[in-house]
Amino acid sequence: MPDFGFVGPSYVAASITQDDQECINWFPEVDPNKKAKGITEQDKRGVVALYPTPGLLLRVTLAAGQPVRALWTVPGGATILAVCGSGFYTVDATFTATLRGTLSSSSGPVAMTDNGVSAYLVDGPNRYSYVLATGVFAQIAATDGAFTGGAKVDIVDNFLVYNNPNTQQFGNTNALSTASGALNFSSADSTPDNLVSLIVVSREVFFIKEAATEVWGDAGLFPVPFQRIAGTTMQHGCAAPFSVARLGEGAAWLSKDTRGQNVVIRTAGYQPIRISTHATEQAMAKYGTVSDAIAYTYQQGGHEFYVLTFPTADATWVYDLATDLWHKRAWRDARNNFHRHRSNCAALFQGQVIVGDWENGRLYALSTSTFTDADEPILCLRRCPHITTDFKYQFFHDLQIQFQPGVGIQQPAQGSNPQAMLRWSDDGGSTWSNQHWAEIGRVGKYKHRAIWRRLGMARDRIFEVGVTDPVYRVIVSANLNASAGAH
Repeated sequence: MPDFGFVGPSYVAASITQDDQECINWFPEVDPNKKAKGITEQDKRGVVALYPTPGLLLRVTLAAGQPVRALWTVPGGATILAVCGSGFYTVDATFTATLRGTLSSSSGPVAMTDNGVSAYLVDGPNRYSYVLATGVFAQIAATDGAFTGGAKVDIVDNFLVYNNPNTQQFGNTNALSTASGALNFSSADSTPDNLVSLIVVSREVFFIKEAATEVWGDAGLFPVPFQRIAGTTMQHGCAAPFSVARLGEGAAWLSKDTRGQNVVIRTAGYQPIRISTHATEQAMAKYGTVSDAIAYTYQQGGHEFYVLTFPTADATWVYDLATDLWHKRAWRDARNNFHRHRSNCAALFQGQVIVGDWENGRLYALSTSTFTDADEPILCLRRCPHITTDFKYQFFHDLQIQFQPGVGIQQPAQGSNPQAMLRWSDDGGSTWSNQHWAEIGRVGKYKHRAIWRRLGMARDRIFEVGVTDPVYRVIVSANLNASAGAH
């Protein structure tokens, strides 16, 4: 049996009897040249391959035991701003961190941007400014503007725009300023629900509410320069304010409306496009709490990823704009239990994607040449589709998974003889066999094959493979040699 769909995304259906595919810490990449040629089912090798998700390379620890709540790179790219716990830090190109100020809060996401003169931060109850030239950090006075707080902030045409939590109101600063006049506010009131989040896309402000979204543009008015753009209201609101992130030429978020929630959408102009699958939506529906979901996007190797984490549910899903496929990312504890990915927020700095840890105050680089999470092993796991032949017994003679061979490390340590761990289920994914190990290929062994033989028989089988060795673990294809028997 040539390639039987072993390489693919995460898709655990509502019934695992239908589909129980899993893809954790690997992501699918499609070869456009092979796909364009219309390769048949009998010759699918290499159309889709699995590549390891990036490892975490430690750069600096800001405050041990504290969450990194926000990251922002200032113009020129010489400094990255970070909020860790209650501290506000600058980090220079050598990854030397300096504490510049203190917020009144110490947990929860923080939104941050800048106008080229000052950075602007909001943490819900309060707003803050940091003057880039002088290094002065200060809390915005309670007398500034029409209201005190702010949950989200963005910038358009040198105006900083922020919202008043739990209301329809939003405010704006004066141009190139962090000061807001008493009349610098308005309401996103095309529908009666509250404003949840906002984001600027192509110089237009998307005000995302509980059950709808309306778009405003800079009309040069005073004291609020914006007005609603006719015909742009979308019947999708937001279930989690910090799930909103730029994606492609638009934005993406976890939506909510009067009919339900837990559908992830992205925008194309003023049109919402569903990008979640029934499997991701089913998983999210089981999480209970989704309002605390957070997201960031980043680009690496031509892929643009939307990383969506559910802190309460302890899970991270990732959407790849290049392939329209989902996978999961996770780290393992000492008991081999999966948890949400360690990243909490991200920014591009010094040519690296820098992420902040949600727990320990660390900043990491997402590194495609690092195969550990800050020296902790990463388990890459792939579970394939059901294999059936009219529910006849199948005799599995051998399974070969084509890894990139010869990737073992040279020094005598974990990875010098990298191994793949195979197990299977013969009851639809309910119970699993013991692990069976095979070598991927020591350094220089470029013709090595990872192959398992005499695998028994079943009417319905699911194979699963895992790798923990810190090597370049790429899966190009899989080949199964099996024969059908009687009913």
